[in-house]
Amino acid sequence: MKKLISVLALCLAAQSAGALEITAVSTAAIKGAARADFTFGAIAVRSIAYEKGGVVMPFTENKGRTYTDIKLLSKSLYVKIEGCFKNGFTKPAKAPAAPVVKVASLKPLKSPARVANAEITFDGDLLVVAGVMVSKKEEGAFWVAFPPDLVFPDGAFKSAVETAVIAAWAKKNNK
Repeated sequence: MKKLISVLALCLAAQSAGALEITAVSTAAIKGAARADFTFGAIAVRSIAYEKGGVVMPFTENKGRTYTDIKLLSKSLYVKIEGCFKNGFTKPAKAPAAPVVKVASLKPLKSPARVANAEITFDGDLLVVAGVMVSKKEEGAFWVAFPPDLVFPDGAFKSAVETAVIAAWAKKNNK
């Protein structure tokens, strides 16, 4: 019981320590709805909308199906985004640290090209579903396909995220 309590306290401390901060917003009115590209330091999400009084995250359509591959996990991030749409954006006083990346889960698929879906969390506030893809150029190699509305302004951070996802996939396959 004592171990469980200490683990929960550690998790809560880690969760409250890092929170995604909005560092830039570029807005545009598209089809009567407000849309904006939000930058959270080392990552950016394009085409977040504010429709009918709520924040709507971008989605991907493929072969007639809709996939919600970028999701908000925390109420605090939702409130920050909503505040930008309602009241405008205020730049933070100092640049936030790079978000903490965690590969939350890997779900194997039966596709010969996309072998798994990787659920990646950023500071526990944002969940992104990326594809673990088989490389056609190099046998036995993998690469990561991110949703089209997720952008990495920092190439080194993107490389670190890709490395973490591929390492998690390799570890899962070696079990």
